Amino acid sequence: MDAMALYEEARAHENALSGFYHRNVRVEDDSGPLLVRIPGPGAEPMDLTLWPEPEVLRAIRPFVSRAPRLVHAGVSPDFQIHEFIAGRRVDEIAQDGKPLPDVVLDGVEQFFGEVLRVPTAALAAVPPGWPDDGDTPGFARCLLDFARHLRDRADASVDALYQALGVPADPCGPLLERAGRELARRPFRLLHGDIHRKNMILSGRAGLVVLDWELALWGDPLYDLADHLHKTAYTAADRQRTVAGWERAAPADCRAGAPAGLGFYLAYEEMKSALVDTVRWGRRIVEAPAGRERQALAAELRTKLLAARPHWDAGPLPEAAEIEDTTLRLLG
Repeated sequence: MDAMALYEEARAHENALSGFYHRNVRVEDDSGPLLVRIPGPGAEPMDLTLWPEPEVLRAIRPFVSRAPRLVHAGVSPDFQIHEFIAGRRVDEIAQDGKPLPDVVLDGVEQFFGEVLRVPTAALAAVPPGWPDDGDTPGFARCLLDFARHLRDRADASVDALYQALGVPADPCGPLLERAGRELARRPFRLLHGDIHRKNMILSGRAGLVVLDWELALWGDPLYDLADHLHKTAYTAADRQRTVAGWERAAPADCRAGAPAGLGFYLAYEEMKSALVDTVRWGRRIVEAPAGRERQALAAELRTKLLAARPHWDAGPLPEAAEIEDTTLRLLG
């Protein structure tokens, strides 16, 4: 395999599947199809990260069957080559809010059962200052500090939009108070950090495979469940089944104080989504053609802001039409 030749082929490819941080391109090698993964140009970091993705994939290889195999990791230039997972992305099987088939829900439970049992000793060291094993309030403070950083780094136009939409200068105060009160000690585990319909593929050969490990963390195992529930937009029945499946899959000590912990991290996800998506949806509103698409995006952003309202003090939320007009005025 000529890794650099495959990289150059992928770099020139126009039809790439792009997430927020990477472009993913299928290429053909003598051994069969592979996936080249290239960092997106100028990707704005909106998520806390801990390790380079190749380190995570190497560490989990003996323990997690439902993840892609790393074939090559380049440093200069920065790129990866993964095995190509043939199958259907879960959002193509059922979009947000639609029920998922048993094979997906069972696969999610089995995935959690594997990832929650990856030995800490198999993982790379965490950076100095990362909370100690079991310090769930400390882990929550890391998440909240990063959310504060997102709010603080806003340029003048984004800051004006935040203010117009009622996002406070400190969006984390009430949640910080809750962290010490509501989070029981739980042993830290490897967390994927981004499990949702577009990051899961149903493969006839391998079953459910979970992609995109660049946001993996070491922390409170309940955070991974909350992040997954928030991003996957389950039906009520599928959500209940997924929580029950996680409880079956998780070791007993990971389940200590689960209801309160899950509630805290779901609240955190609602708050962070409002911060991040004010920027992302705001830019999409500006780029969208006038009419229904732009109106729909403004309505979606209003829904995200409304969900965060209980977690900070704010005045009345503007209607979608006013959000659209304000966004165009400030970011356009």
